[in-house]
Amino acid sequence: MATAAAVLGSNLVVVALAWDHPPEEGGIVTITFLMMISFVFFVNVLHYIMRAEYLVTRLRMTESDEEAKGKILQELTRISRWSRFMHISGLVFTMIAFWVISYKYLVSIPDVGYHPIVLALPFILFVLSWLPKFFGIEKEVSVKSGELMMQLIIEIIFLLLICLDFLRVITIF
Repeated sequence: MATAAAVLGSNLVVVALAWDHPPEEGGIVTITFLMMISFVFFVNVLHYIMRAEYLVTRLRMTESDEEAKGKILQELTRISRWSRFMHISGLVFTMIAFWVISYKYLVSIPDVGYHPIVLALPFILFVLSWLPKFFGIEKEVSVKSGELMMQLIIEIIFLLLICLDFLRVITIF
C-alpha cells in the first residue's frame, strides 16, 4: 500500500511541476494524460488493498463457516490478480511519462536540442526497466504472460512515437 501511495503522490508532484515549468518543446499534454491514467490505476490499487484488508479481517471472524470462507478466498484471489494488473499498468504509464518528460526537457535545452544522445535516454530507461524481468526479482513472472506482453507493446509504441518526434515526423504535445 505504501508503494502505491508513494507513486500516487510523486505522480501528482511531477504533473504540478511540469505544469509550472513546461518543456519548451511541448509534451505537457501527453505527460499529463499518462500521469492521470497512472493516477487512476494507483487509486484503484489502494482501493483493492483496503478491500483485501477488510476481507482478511472477515476471514478471521468466519473460521467455522466454510462456504463464507470459500467466497472470501475467491474474492481475495480476484483482488490479487486485478491489483497486480493495476499496479503494473500504473507503473508502465508512470515510466512512459518519465521517458517523455525527460526527453522533452532535454530537447528543450539550448545547445543540446535534437542531439542523438538525447534519443538514447528513453531506450536506456526501457532497458533498465526490463532487466529485473529477466535477471532480477521479477524473473519468476513469465515473460510470455499477457500483462508483460501488453506492457512491452505499449512501451515499444511510445518509444516509436518518441523516435518519430525526434525525427520531427510527428509532435508529441
